[in-house]
Amino acid sequence: MAELSLKIGSQAVLESRDLQKLFDVLRAKGYRLIGPTVRNSVITYDELTSVEELPVGWTDVQEGAAYRLKKVGGKAFFNYGIGPDSLKRFLYPPLVRLWRARRKGDGFKPVEETEAPPKYAFIGVRPCDLHAVAIHDRVFLSGEYADPSYALRREKIFVVAVNCAKAGNTCFCVSMNTGPKATVGFDLALTEILEGERHYFVVEVGSEAGAAVLREVPCREAGEDEKAAAERVVTETAE
Repeated sequence: MAELSLKIGSQAVLESRDLQKLFDVLRAKGYRLIGPTVRNSVITYDELTSVEELPVGWTDVQEGAAYRLKKVGGKAFFNYGIGPDSLKRFLYPPLVRLWRARRKGDGFKPVEETEAPPKYAFIGVRPCDLHAVAIHDRVFLSGEYADPSYALRREKIFVVAVNCAKAGNTCFCVSMNTGPKATVGFDLALTEILEGERHYFVVEVGSEAGAAVLREVPCREAGEDEKAAAERVVTETAE
């Protein structure tokens, strides 16, 4: 089979059964996978190794000052709104070692820091979270006082966004132009589609790194009907 021609903006079809292959390719490239999973009665970001750890069959119910999970069954991997967690604790952790030293006589000798920050691949990132990361970038990477620790973590990440097929009752992305479709800040963006017995993703390429990863995953070029189905998902979510 000829290699699929992929570039930024290309759209491909990934069957749901091959989502694990995407996980495997990213792990083989040295990434630690961070994605949504059920922990302590919430959907939160945690380290993943398998698609079986995704919140399949779960959704969330959100109202003002209220959040709960609801078991609805079905095959959808990403049938929920934005949860109470974010990427900030991975990209800007609350505890970071700035320097270290060894005693030397009455003084000390600085020791070079050799521990590299983790190389993260974030799975299932929502469009509003991508806009939040962009704000972090402006704060921590711009100007005279850029944060080198944040920069090291930020430059290593790979982002697999997921366009929203469900909006929470407290969501406001349409009014802020931050969703429900990912437009910036991703390497790959998935739109999950269930049509009868068929379950697949339309994948948009957002970077050269994303194209390189997708070439190693079983997929094919998206047809016009499949592209239209993906567009309907986000259009209906925004209404």
